[in-house]
Amino acid sequence: MKVVDIRNLVTASSVELIRVSDTNICYAEEKNEEGHNSLFLLSYDRMTRRETIIANYFLTDPSYVQHYTLMGQDLIIVMENGGSVIWVLRLDVETGEEKNLEEIHLIGSFAGSIVLSRSQLLLFTGENEAHKHLFDDYRSLTGLSQVVYLYDIDQHRYVYVRDPRVCALHPDQISLFVSGGESQLLIQNTYGSEQEKENCYRDRRWLGDRICDQIWACPLSSFLAAAEKQEEYLPLVHLFGTDTNSMIRLCGENARYLYFKAVYFPRDDERIVAVEKETGERSIAAVLRRDDETSFTFFERNTGRAYRLQEGRRTYQITGVLNSHVKAEYSRDLGRPIGCAEDRYLVAKYVMSDEKDSFVFHSIFDCETGDQQSYECRAAVKDDTIILY
Repeated sequence: MKVVDIRNLVTASSVELIRVSDTNICYAEEKNEEGHNSLFLLSYDRMTRRETIIANYFLTDPSYVQHYTLMGQDLIIVMENGGSVIWVLRLDVETGEEKNLEEIHLIGSFAGSIVLSRSQLLLFTGENEAHKHLFDDYRSLTGLSQVVYLYDIDQHRYVYVRDPRVCALHPDQISLFVSGGESQLLIQNTYGSEQEKENCYRDRRWLGDRICDQIWACPLSSFLAAAEKQEEYLPLVHLFGTDTNSMIRLCGENARYLYFKAVYFPRDDERIVAVEKETGERSIAAVLRRDDETSFTFFERNTGRAYRLQEGRRTYQITGVLNSHVKAEYSRDLGRPIGCAEDRYLVAKYVMSDEKDSFVFHSIFDCETGDQQSYECRAAVKDDTIILY
């Protein structure tokens, strides 16, 4: 386990980690210098322990929020303030070379985005006052209240996505994974939160069986080709479907599998289903308990690990239930876990707040020796590296 501490390099500003490798850590920092809001793209060399500036921009409008996505060596930054005008910046993350800076005018107000490749992204907009009459016409024709664009940075143009299964989604319901060396889209049209879906089951007498979860997959190249042709139904492959009695949610992945949490409410049956990325073969990876309100399952989304936490009076008992052999007990004062390095070093987060301020603490707990160390800072876990910042 390696701990990288960059707390002395960052200020109390907004910091977002972009890439963690064996040699360096790349991150974006927004801060105010000499009365100017600035965005810095920085690289920390893990060998020399030195920070270098890759790129620097003035942020002229403080209402704009930055969203960062790394695609290979290209960093795509979407800048928006919830209005109809957004900016898209594409940089070389190694050299800081600016490749594109696009000002994009949208119909409606920005509602989210997802970067699909180095040159293409989906943009979502919703109704606003300026374009209300256009949305009224659009809603009467399609029944949809949201517009989705496929924007090409290289060609400086966009097309409208027409598939209602995509146009009804929130950007968080679309993600990418790799199978056979090719990028794939995973599309989840799932109902509400897990608790909201369970509430629908309890109210099924009035709601019936129509509260569904649907999950599809699609090769990214096929999705892009069909969207460019303005096809009304994209070539999505159906993976899972449930009614009011059941729930399915993506809970994690690793290099080989996608993992889904599946619940059948009538029997309180909860399982983790593994789908092999290459073949699509399905198997039961773990069976979870739902008979105890004092326990819950924590999933590491990017490693495919899962842990069961049992709440005691003063402690949590943590047990690995998927791709993990962790078995330990630690103080509840440390907070709930955010990750685990080397299947041994647990990182937990605790927030203490009052009417004016909030203070974030992260602790590293050794599940084998019981040793622990706490820090007032932010933290992240990437593979076997813990970053304090």
